[in-house]
Amino acid sequence: FPDRVLFRDLTHQDSGQWSYERIRRRVRETAAVFLDRGRPAPDDGRPLRVALLSANSIGGACVDLACLCHDIFITPLDVHSSLENLVWIFDRLDITTAVCDTPDRLERLLAARERCRRPFRIFTLMPDEPAAGEDVHFLDRGRAALSGADVDAILADRPRLGLRDPATVMFTSGSTGRPKGVLFTQLNLVSKRFARAAALPEVGRDEIMLCYLPLYHTFGRYLEMLGTIFWGGTYVFAGNPSAETLLAQLKEVRPTALISVPVRWVQIRDRIVDLQREHAGGTESAEVFRSVVGDRLAWGLSAAGWLDPKVFRFFHRHGVKLCSGFGMTEATGGITMTVPGGYVENSLGTPLPGIEAELAGDGELVIRGPYVMIGYLKDPEGRPSFDDDGWFHTGDLMGRDANGQFHMVDRKKEIYKNVKGQTIAPQKVENLFRDFESVARIFLVGDHRPYNTALIYPNYKFEEVDLASLSSSELKAHYRSLVVSANAFLAPFERIIDFAVIDRDFDLDHGELTPKGTFRRKIIERGFADIIK
Repeated sequence: FPDRVLFRDLTHQDSGQWSYERIRRRVRETAAVFLDRGRPAPDDGRPLRVALLSANSIGGACVDLACLCHDIFITPLDVHSSLENLVWIFDRLDITTAVCDTPDRLERLLAARERCRRPFRIFTLMPDEPAAGEDVHFLDRGRAALSGADVDAILADRPRLGLRDPATVMFTSGSTGRPKGVLFTQLNLVSKRFARAAALPEVGRDEIMLCYLPLYHTFGRYLEMLGTIFWGGTYVFAGNPSAETLLAQLKEVRPTALISVPVRWVQIRDRIVDLQREHAGGTESAEVFRSVVGDRLAWGLSAAGWLDPKVFRFFHRHGVKLCSGFGMTEATGGITMTVPGGYVENSLGTPLPGIEAELAGDGELVIRGPYVMIGYLKDPEGRPSFDDDGWFHTGDLMGRDANGQFHMVDRKKEIYKNVKGQTIAPQKVENLFRDFESVARIFLVGDHRPYNTALIYPNYKFEEVDLASLSSSELKAHYRSLVVSANAFLAPFERIIDFAVIDRDFDLDHGELTPKGTFRRKIIERGFADIIK
């Protein structure tokens, strides 16, 4: 279907719509430029390895696809990567070619090249800006200089990768502060596409995905971009990931599917509820719902965090099959998912086709299968990626019910022991407060301590009680009753003995939360040490 629209870019009005055939030509030309002009010198001895430092765009996506489709090793990098991390990554991968899209990222690459052990060429996606420095080239000019015959000849003569050879690496946050490189093969990427398609049998060629997850994000790169191509659908670049932009684009694009983090699903729901209060007297209206999400939205996936079951049920009532799931970069994204139309509250679903998922003796989820990574990139701590039976240990403690549905218990490394050696899973205790709407956030403290305490931040939007008007003693009394209720469900050593109401929420700026919104526990404990004491 060469004339079908593959890419649509909302960030540039003149970008238009790019057909599969047009993208195919650009991908082939881009690969030929790298193979012709991006290779190291013959006496260098290094294989061609590309790093991509670009925001979501058609040009950046074509660079990624050019490499994945033509046996060129590539790593897409977080555009916010520090200079120090870029140098560290480039040296570890021995990068020979780097691609950027803006003047400031070009400056970062030039600075990195000054500090890297070995040189690399730089290509820019910018159309007219003057390049600076030696070995900085315009990718569009390189493509224009090659004839169709040149492209065919260069690609026919390229070195080939085997199905199980490393083809790409993606970086995630590491516990040591340095990024953690996750290695994938073509077998990983292709088998995952068949497996995800088997889990979503109703998804097909007419899919239109509105996509704002970055292409250096596992779900953005694999499920959205490669999934769109697998299904023969249309991928729409959303650009600005803000809630207001997303809400506006839902109306304009009228997508059939949306992959998003929990907070965006909550914001979409809240906008609909606000409009229903204004126009329908508070009753749920299909017309108002569709005025926000568009008339074609049929399914979605909430990933990378917990979403209130009430939000799932809200979308289900209006005909959107919103699925829950669990995944990680090491498994090319998804590992489990609830069946579309078969949501189970607080469940992460059952394993996707093609993957084995079991619980180890301590409850840790272990996985293996054709789309689980082949390993980490030169793990500096020398940790094995897999055990002797080929299982990858995820570090997540889970439970599984009689129907095979998995649910999260805690991160294994976040489990701690009190001074008596009793093991406590803080997330288990914190989860008991999810249904208390006056609690915006609760954080359990008790590692190597005689008992558990908690930090509570109020939800000042709570409508039943004006929390901001309460005195400190009244506020403490309100939350004391909630703590007593939660303690009734806990073993004596798990219970919260005392707590403090804090005057600010945890946030990214203080380094207290990850980008997914999970706690960085040690940093929080240090920042609130006096209150905890």
